[in-house]
Amino acid sequence: MPVALLTLFLAAATAVGIWLSWRQSRHVRSRRGAVPADFAGAVGLADHAKAADYTVAKQKLAILTALWSLAVTLAWLFFGITALHRLLGAFLVSPVLAGTGLILAMTVISGVVDIPVDLAKTFGVEAKFGFNRISPRLFAMDWAKGMALNLLVSAPLIFGLLWLIGAMSGLWWLWAWAGFLVFTGVLMAVYPIWIAPIFNKFKPLPEGEVKSRVEGLLARAGYRAGGLFVMDGSKRSSHGNAYFTGFGRTKRIVFFDTLLERLSPDETEAVLAHELGHFRHHDTIRSLVRLAGVSLVVFFWLGVAVKQPWFTDWIGLPHADAAAIIVAMICIGPVGLIFAPLTNWLSWQAEWRADSYAAALTGGTSHLASALIKLSRDSASTLTPDPLFARFHYSHPPLPLRLARLRTAAAAP
Repeated sequence: MPVALLTLFLAAATAVGIWLSWRQSRHVRSRRGAVPADFAGAVGLADHAKAADYTVAKQKLAILTALWSLAVTLAWLFFGITALHRLLGAFLVSPVLAGTGLILAMTVISGVVDIPVDLAKTFGVEAKFGFNRISPRLFAMDWAKGMALNLLVSAPLIFGLLWLIGAMSGLWWLWAWAGFLVFTGVLMAVYPIWIAPIFNKFKPLPEGEVKSRVEGLLARAGYRAGGLFVMDGSKRSSHGNAYFTGFGRTKRIVFFDTLLERLSPDETEAVLAHELGHFRHHDTIRSLVRLAGVSLVVFFWLGVAVKQPWFTDWIGLPHADAAAIIVAMICIGPVGLIFAPLTNWLSWQAEWRADSYAAALTGGTSHLASALIKLSRDSASTLTPDPLFARFHYSHPPLPLRLARLRTAAAAP
């Protein structure tokens, strides 16, 4: 019975995800033939239709990916974990080493299994709509670098976690949670200096109007950055973005080169002002507090599950700490779908606050609105998403809602 319940739980979560993707495709496709009235002067019908087709293509791939992921997960549960555990246990006597090897081996195999999905997305959907710029060679290099970095970082963390489980009392999970928070803080600090340059090149923002505008904006906002950089995002994709990264003295502001190519200095300033809005309203700290709370619940769940012999016996797996951790994480994975509307709602509130701050800091809403429209049009983001799908999958409010809020703010006395 437990096996059937677990399978049903995973299948139900997959079915909900597929249903949401189907809703999104149907909703967007039915509105493909007409640009929403609020965008009639800014987005052409051809661009609107392209965005609809791009959205539908992504959802088709998302449905196939969901089915593929479910099949792979069930394969791991019903024979993959057991087979790997027995293989590694034959020559790794230490349970901690065997468990570390089990999780790392699953990481590599899962990465290989997911390659067809990544290829279909990058060289299928993204290439079809003109967004992909990555070569097969660079794709392979990125995969290899990412996997090597993952294993290099994960190995000592997994080993330490499994050692802690065996050495500590029932509160091992609390110590593991504290270690996770420390690791997260360290990772935020070192990412822009050591990790990001492995994949991209970063050059100082060149002298000129954009840099002068940015420096003046930072001074008005009271934000001290450790550097202003331009990233070569164009070598992989034509999508544009800008982001803040780092922690403490390693704080940086990074612009994609594709973003600087598309936006005027006024629009670039408005986009940066929005990001500064997150700083002004302490959204990073809010996110870290939420992460601390969620991760505490997850580690508590691991503490309950790992020490119960029946937790892996019920699906025919050997009782081992590593196997129990894997099964526990598989069980908790679909729970994220349940809470997605809440987490996205919190994110939407943060985005609206940042938009309002940007409008106040730059003296109006027009430049931010035009920047958002350009980025949406050039990225083929649909202007007519299914409202329910957006609540589950959009970390940012759909553009029509953002612009409506901006118009309301501009009209307020």
